[in-house]
Amino acid sequence: MKKRLLLLAVATACSFSQAAFAAEKGTIMILVNSLDNPYYASEAKGASLKAQELGYKTSVLSHGEDVKKQSELIDAAIGKKVQGIVLDNADSTASVAAIKKAKAAGIPVVLINREIPVDDVALVQITHNNFQAGSDVANVFVEKMGEKGSYAELTCNLADNNCVTRSKSFHQVLDQYSEMKSVARQDAKGTLIDGKRIMDSILQAHPDVKGVICGNGPVALGAIAALKAAGRNDVIVVGIDGSNDERDAVKAGTLKSTVMLQAQAIAAQGVTDLDNFIQKGIKPEKQRVMFRGILIDQDNASKVQDFNFKS
Repeated sequence: MKKRLLLLAVATACSFSQAAFAAEKGTIMILVNSLDNPYYASEAKGASLKAQELGYKTSVLSHGEDVKKQSELIDAAIGKKVQGIVLDNADSTASVAAIKKAKAAGIPVVLINREIPVDDVALVQITHNNFQAGSDVANVFVEKMGEKGSYAELTCNLADNNCVTRSKSFHQVLDQYSEMKSVARQDAKGTLIDGKRIMDSILQAHPDVKGVICGNGPVALGAIAALKAAGRNDVIVVGIDGSNDERDAVKAGTLKSTVMLQAQAIAAQGVTDLDNFIQKGIKPEKQRVMFRGILIDQDNASKVQDFNFKS
């Protein structure tokens, strides 16, 4: 009985100690686009787990890609005197003012996924190597197409610099092959619904299309849905993102390849950088850091889970 009481006392003391540790280190706000989207939910998960591991409380919120709401949430963070903010921003240019406001209030901001066009405002900007991701998947696309044939490109959202970079990297590869014929290029706005709608239209206008290269995962899944409905299992589809749904499509063979973006890893790195600055005053060596995407095919698709690659 005495032993049980001792163990209970130790466990209780540890629990109080951990709570006090977290209370002492304060709160990190994690602010992403939409928690209903698997990619952004994975960012939030990676940041939250790392923050709690380091002894912080977390506040996880979404701005819905609304610059005004983002500004209001950052105002609230300033009012609550959070220790730091991990932010996947709502708009590359329009977000600069809100980040400056946080910095002026003594709250460091780490940017993940989407950059802003100025340095020395955020503590660090941690993004994906979208050029490498686009090049890798374009090379697979060329191989699967046999270096020839008519193809369409469905971009993810040309208002997003990440998507523009991916499209440019596609063409750095594809334009080298004279027998690869582009018959359509349309912006599918990053959504499955638009991907399906546009693919339906392309199939009617270009029934001879042999391949579709897509700027992100939802668009690729929309294209696959349109192709399935049309009974077209002969069309090569590739994409970028690496969600669980894409993983399953790669396993099934309907998506020939994707590149998994390391959403959890960049978010966790952002929290580590915040902690080093908050606790030790150490700034990251570089203002901008890029994480490589991981090429996914049927051989390694089983290692993907929630934008995390289990090697």
